[in-house]
Amino acid sequence: MPTLQTNPKRELASYALIVVATLAAFARAVPYSLQTSWDDGRFIVNNPDVHQVSWRALASFFTQPRFEAYHPLHLLSYWIDVPWVGANGPVLHAVSLVLWCGAACLFYAFLRALGLARASSVLGTLLCVLHPVQVEAVSWATGRKDVLALLFASASLLLHVRSRAPLDRAAWGSHLCFLLAALSKTTTLPLPVFVFLLDVVARDVRPLPALRKQLPKLLLAGALSVLVVRTWQLHDMVRTTAGGVLAAPIRLCVTWTHQLATALWPSTLSPMYSTQALSEATLGSLLGPVAVLLACLLARLAKQQLVLAALVGFAVLMLPVSNLVPMYFPLQDRYMSLPSCALALAAAALLDRGKSTLPLAVGALLVLALFTRTVQYEGEWSSELRLWGHAVSTEPRAEYAWLKLGEVRRDAGQLEGAIDADRHMVALAPTRKLAWAALFEVVALRDERTFGIAPTHARDLAQRYYDALDDTTALRDLSGLLLANRYLRALELPMSRSLALQAIPDALLERAARSHVKDGRPAVARFYLRQMHEPSTSAELAAVREQSYFSVLPETP
Repeated sequence: MPTLQTNPKRELASYALIVVATLAAFARAVPYSLQTSWDDGRFIVNNPDVHQVSWRALASFFTQPRFEAYHPLHLLSYWIDVPWVGANGPVLHAVSLVLWCGAACLFYAFLRALGLARASSVLGTLLCVLHPVQVEAVSWATGRKDVLALLFASASLLLHVRSRAPLDRAAWGSHLCFLLAALSKTTTLPLPVFVFLLDVVARDVRPLPALRKQLPKLLLAGALSVLVVRTWQLHDMVRTTAGGVLAAPIRLCVTWTHQLATALWPSTLSPMYSTQALSEATLGSLLGPVAVLLACLLARLAKQQLVLAALVGFAVLMLPVSNLVPMYFPLQDRYMSLPSCALALAAAALLDRGKSTLPLAVGALLVLALFTRTVQYEGEWSSELRLWGHAVSTEPRAEYAWLKLGEVRRDAGQLEGAIDADRHMVALAPTRKLAWAALFEVVALRDERTFGIAPTHARDLAQRYYDALDDTTALRDLSGLLLANRYLRALELPMSRSLALQAIPDALLERAARSHVKDGRPAVARFYLRQMHEPSTSAELAAVREQSYFSVLPETP
């Protein structure tokens, strides 16, 4: 790559433009509170190790996986702010934004070090850091791991391009920054392969010297990769319902098509997608890999070596999130945070077309469109109720989004809305015990509010229901307890489960219904009457059955 003659004042203006644009794009979310229902609670608010600086906490960060992953620098980064100001959402978001500005500047410096012109480097940087998929990284406190990953990965790339020998200071600095990136988020592990491709394909470095230069990184990446997979397995984060090794190509196609569509047309962003998405492969799922292959072919034919290296690098950076090892949450917007750097590099190389201003004008319009979408999408993160309401409206098959919506509505006292959300969750995932327990808890809370039951026992009863879901005797014992304590709507859940496990003759159902009518519990009587295979011949019971009755049980799709 040629060495550019730089004008210090113009370079300073470029950095200033990048920082100002980044601050403007993400400033809307700085005042937002933490998303305690979406990992901010367990990572920050309820995690004592990030609230107080101590040797014990420091050792625990580095010596054991935490929260189903090994990201010690992610947790350590909260010592910048949490011990001094507490779990303060605006402060945490502001610190993440400052770090993101640093990452943006380093990525710009990397593009310039590759020999790209100033204007195309600015646009390429903004295409990466202002993309709507980055909202989750910057505007969600727990997303700081992605911020750190881009920060240290960009530093590693910059130092590598500046190094002139395998053992010079810049080369060792690049290795150190790669280690810091990997300790921030392990999806950065393929970075040395990306750098190798960049050297060989676009920088005219012979394969063997390029490989020798990346050897320390590759050895480190290999060791950490084994740790990552092992950690996922130990914490049940590997999905076992998405097919085995033979299904890996299908999973990759589904993942790439979804993630590329999100990157190229970010109109339907969501913090959560269906966990069953990998089993919904169609012919359209081939579009992602085919598009990448065609783009690589066109770049090769056009002799756009840097574009080619970037596109192949995108495929490499996608490997950890391609579901070759099926992840528990197979699709997430934030999985595109680092791979989008490769796409931005390809875009910057395409925009770097001499003195023609047309490509730059197109790039500027694209940046403006992404900026607008980012600012708009940030509004969905202003509250947990709004975030999960947006998630289920965008991705109505995302069962865990319905669960989260039920939780935040429950905590906000919106019990009817919480029941509706949990019924959707159960309908989408009828075999998940957690979904049934969540529905039970909110119905029990509604009973407590309706009948003046105090103190609350809803959570303990929900745990008992969860434990009893496959035990007919335990379910009937729980039903008796609920009836005795006036949990008359929550009663429907263990009773219906019990009847599903062991049917009761119509005669006994009718007898139970008659008893509840006599005792002034018509809602319970209606439940029994609706479980009968043949309608009751009793006029009195028939009239009770026909009365309006809303079942808390979900309607199956």
